[in-house]
Amino acid sequence: MARASGLKAALGGMPVSKRIATLAVLAAIAAVALSDAPLVGVAAISIAAIALFATRALPEPVTAAATFLAFLAISAAPPDVIFSGFAAGGFWLLFSGLVIGTAISTTGLARQIALRIFQRTGASYARAVWLLGTGGFLLGLLVPSAIPRVIVMMPITLALAEAMGFRPGSRGMVGLTITSAMTTLVPTYVFLTANLPTIVQFGAMETIYGVSTTFTGYLLYQLPVNLMRMVVLMAALLLLMRGAAGTPGGDDGVEAPKPLDTAQKRLLAILVVAILLWVSDFAHGISPAWVALAAAATLLAPPLGIMENTAMKKEIDLSPAFFIAAVFAVSAVAVHSGLSDAFADAVIPRLGLGEGGTLRDLYSVVGFSTLISHLTTAPATPVVLAPLAQPIADAAGWPLETVAMAQVIGIATTVLPYQAPPLVLAIALAGIPVAALTRVCLILAAAVIFPGVPLTWAWWTLLGYF
Repeated sequence: MARASGLKAALGGMPVSKRIATLAVLAAIAAVALSDAPLVGVAAISIAAIALFATRALPEPVTAAATFLAFLAISAAPPDVIFSGFAAGGFWLLFSGLVIGTAISTTGLARQIALRIFQRTGASYARAVWLLGTGGFLLGLLVPSAIPRVIVMMPITLALAEAMGFRPGSRGMVGLTITSAMTTLVPTYVFLTANLPTIVQFGAMETIYGVSTTFTGYLLYQLPVNLMRMVVLMAALLLLMRGAAGTPGGDDGVEAPKPLDTAQKRLLAILVVAILLWVSDFAHGISPAWVALAAAATLLAPPLGIMENTAMKKEIDLSPAFFIAAVFAVSAVAVHSGLSDAFADAVIPRLGLGEGGTLRDLYSVVGFSTLISHLTTAPATPVVLAPLAQPIADAAGWPLETVAMAQVIGIATTVLPYQAPPLVLAIALAGIPVAALTRVCLILAAAVIFPGVPLTWAWWTLLGYF
């Protein structure tokens, strides 16, 4: 009784987020100690890791190392599975993004581009939101991965916010950085080629079932919900940060843009080549991760004089890279151990598909897909969901393509930022407060749940997709 009272008193003095994380860790320890069932241990460790990452109760490298060690301790999977995240393209995209983002900032290129944008926005927060939001969204047509888009947009956004006079942590700074982070990711799910989870999803659907889709066909399916996302996102960013006002340049004003120096020109040339390779990946087949890694390695090469020789030691924080490797480990172990399949097998029969009309079924499939995406992360979710498309189609009486499209809506619905690696990178590059970003994610998730899904249902019914 005394121990329970002591624990209650200790938890009572913690913030809610740390209280949740502490309870998740204690529950995981108890589950591993008291149960001999392997899946129970895997589930307990996975839930504890997700709670720690979502609340940031511990530094990310500490949580990552603890996750690796816990999986090894219970022999949840072979080491090559547990550490497979370090071989994943997403890990190297994130690593390269940290290098490229640092280069854009330290060379002053971001500042020079931002000053040119500032000539159009002035000190108007609303104009800056619209310009950055439109730019981030349209970049989804060009660059087939959200992480490279964040790499390009975030340093420029930070420099623009500074030019507008927004201090770090101010409403204006937070609003602009969230604008770049979210508009480069969430509404771009309207484009088939814009995001890795979509590419993986339809690659798997074609491999497993022979089901393929066109760019236009996909756009028609995804148009209503993503239009809703974009409208709600822009409204939220304008309203939540209403009244944000900076003091551009203090009393002396903002300096005029200067001609680019040699290092900036070389960096810009490397970025242009990288973007061209990202845009044309359908032709050459080189992964965006390897393009980014080649760009990062080139930037670090001493002869070019773009970055200091000590940049990797002093300027680049690799903590987010360990975070993403641990998140991928959670996903890989869940799939290897059969936890994902067991969970799906237990849940799908309880979704009640085919029993209450197509709208109810759409809610069930989207909700289930959203839940799975938060148990694995968005890039890994198609590995779990694609094999389940046929059982879902049989139960709901839908075409396979419609099932895949409904699953994509769930994958793209980010409730907590850790679910989407591009948002993790944005947090690392811009220091975005997790609480503020989570609020925007929750608003968008609510927009999908309430107007988004019914609007999609009406649109798909009109076009005969059910």
